[in-house]
Amino acid sequence: MYRLYCYPTQNSKKVLYVLNELGVPFELQIIDLLKSEQKSDEFKKITPVGKVPVLQHNDDYLFESGAICRYLANVENSELYPQDKLQRAKVDQWMDFFSNHLGRWLSSLYYELFIKPMAGGQTSEAACDEAKKFIKHQSKIVDQWLANNHYSIGDQLTIADLFAYAYVEQAIPCKVSLEPYPNLKRWLDEMAQRNSVNKIQKQLNTKN
Repeated sequence: MYRLYCYPTQNSKKVLYVLNELGVPFELQIIDLLKSEQKSDEFKKITPVGKVPVLQHNDDYLFESGAICRYLANVENSELYPQDKLQRAKVDQWMDFFSNHLGRWLSSLYYELFIKPMAGGQTSEAACDEAKKFIKHQSKIVDQWLANNHYSIGDQLTIADLFAYAYVEQAIPCKVSLEPYPNLKRWLDEMAQRNSVNKIQKQLNTKN
């Protein structure tokens, strides 16, 4: 049985999308970041970094969303993480790309527009402009790739797509137009229609 310690953050959603796509039973344990529950001694017993998400499987724990997504697909013997070593490397490369590039800057913009003000800070226009510059450049790269690939590594849905979607969906509340990137927009719209994605808000709202 899996238990996921999480909060409605993009990193937690990556894992939730994968869990739902796999169709495996799991329990949700909400860790309220606004109450600093992630900093409690009890929570730090299961993860040294004091962050969500954390996956519990039987009597062991795993942190870092990418590692969790890979582990889940491996344990379930799912082609969401292909057995072929080259295909796996291609999945890994796109997960790394979104973590370090497009996803990073979309998360930075989301942080400036929403998280920072919520915590009492002031949005930095300079930081927003920097993020938008990189988002524009990197969205073009992804759009060109998706012109000839239905998903991140061709015609097969993988954890890379579910992982990336959690980042790219932030473009909507951040009001980043994807109209200049029709292939990226097509991919985003199709991912948004998947049952594994649609279940998430319902699951999180039930637990909140």
